[in-house]
Amino acid sequence: MIRDEARLLALEVDAIHGLDRAPGGAPARLRDPAVLALWAWSPTARLAALGPALTHPEPLDDTGQPYAPELRPEPLVRLAASLGERAVTLEGGPCFVFPTPLPDPGPAPLPVLVSDDAGRTAARRLVRPDNWRPGEWAELIDGAAGAWAMAVHDGRPVSICHTPAAGATTAEAGIWTRADFRGRGLAPVVVAAWSRRARPGREALFYSTTAANHASRSVARRLRLTPLGWLWRLRAAAEGQ
Repeated sequence: MIRDEARLLALEVDAIHGLDRAPGGAPARLRDPAVLALWAWSPTARLAALGPALTHPEPLDDTGQPYAPELRPEPLVRLAASLGERAVTLEGGPCFVFPTPLPDPGPAPLPVLVSDDAGRTAARRLVRPDNWRPGEWAELIDGAAGAWAMAVHDGRPVSICHTPAAGATTAEAGIWTRADFRGRGLAPVVVAAWSRRARPGREALFYSTTAANHASRSVARRLRLTPLGWLWRLRAAAEGQ
């Protein structure tokens, strides 16, 4: 597994948001229009990038602020203030790398399908969850959106790990569990199954969440994922906020 934290941060940011490095010291740029600016840091590395909506002429200057994962980074705080704090939201959370090998999460409490030929065939007979639109669901179960694994109960998926973002040699895990099946140990099992499916040919697999999502963070602890750092994102505030 790659152990260079600077490279890992860049790989994850690129997988999730698209990352372009500019020559001559110009600020790095994200391709994701939903993000105004990003600050990714770890104990030994940090990466700043501006979104396509900003034409800020200078990079996000590093103030030398010591790494403090849950403390808002000063460059983004200053940028938020310059844009008008009521117009933006600043949210962060931890990110992790899947170790090799991944610890065994224990037996699956329910049957688990994965995105191989047999799993895709079986998934076509399942009832689509309401939070997936028909076209998205078809892409998911056919494997067009990347690797997946899902726990099934009574002909319905109740916990799904899928690939919401990927780079050329990386993939990011995304996890959803139906509300009435949370707390049963399903998420670690399907995330582990996803990682086995997604791993071949990948330099690194990533997992990230928000600071407030304690259930998602507990999955990372249960699987003993390797802490990488913290991703902070500045976004335009939703209308009415």
